[in-house]
Amino acid sequence: MPPPTPRRLASAAVVVWVLLVTCGILFGAGLDRLVFTAGIAGLQVLTVVGYVLHRRPPGPFVVAGAGLVAALGADLVMLYTDPFDPGGLVYVLAGAFGVAVIGQFFRGEAREKLTVSMGAAAYLAVLAAAYSGFIGLLRHPGGQAALWTCVIAAGTAVMTARAIDLTIPKPRINRQVPRGAFGVVIGGMVGTAAAAYAGVLLDGPTPDKAAMGGLVIGLVAVLGDLSAGYSHAGRRIDGDGVAPWPVRHGLGPLLAFATVAPVVYLLSVYYIVRGL
Repeated sequence: MPPPTPRRLASAAVVVWVLLVTCGILFGAGLDRLVFTAGIAGLQVLTVVGYVLHRRPPGPFVVAGAGLVAALGADLVMLYTDPFDPGGLVYVLAGAFGVAVIGQFFRGEAREKLTVSMGAAAYLAVLAAAYSGFIGLLRHPGGQAALWTCVIAAGTAVMTARAIDLTIPKPRINRQVPRGAFGVVIGGMVGTAAAAYAGVLLDGPTPDKAAMGGLVIGLVAVLGDLSAGYSHAGRRIDGDGVAPWPVRHGLGPLLAFATVAPVVYLLSVYYIVRGL
């Protein structure tokens, strides 16, 4: 049977959670870079713990360890490399994968579970390291204004999608995923408009560039948030039960910002802040 529609209180709590994460990143970007990195590290830890509790992969400590190593290494690369070179993330991800491989030697699992554990570790390592894109963007001229514009687009898109689910939860995007189709579509549109308006207010990207970037970022953020629902549906269908409700409702926004962070970095550096 498909899952029931979430209670209004739970849906409203997710809207507040998205608002807190969005405001935290926006406010932190104006503080000392080390303080901002500490805040991003907190989101990375929450993402790692939430994903492990959500999916319960074989060898959860190995998977979590790979994610934390990737998060720490990526933050250090983005914060301290001089001259700045984000290419060092390749070595960080290789190191995190090596940690996962070494951890498997201490586990006597069947080959199938070993493959699942390694796949989860690799995915989580990339997901955790992706957050460092916010840190790296601040090292570019005009990066702060671009970060504000992009985070406003992503946060507004996810928050709008979740808020519309409060009033128009149907039709569902999928029978097994309790998310409304109207919220997903309208969220991306509102994120685009929010980015364009941010381009008017902020001394940085022009409104046309902000709108184009906001369109891509808003859609990526909404789909990243939606991925948690599909992941949870897969767990239910496999008969693995349901995750604790804070994880079930709170992981989606974390995945949204993790997914959108590298897109924000690349789009900002090569399109939005070019020529500023």
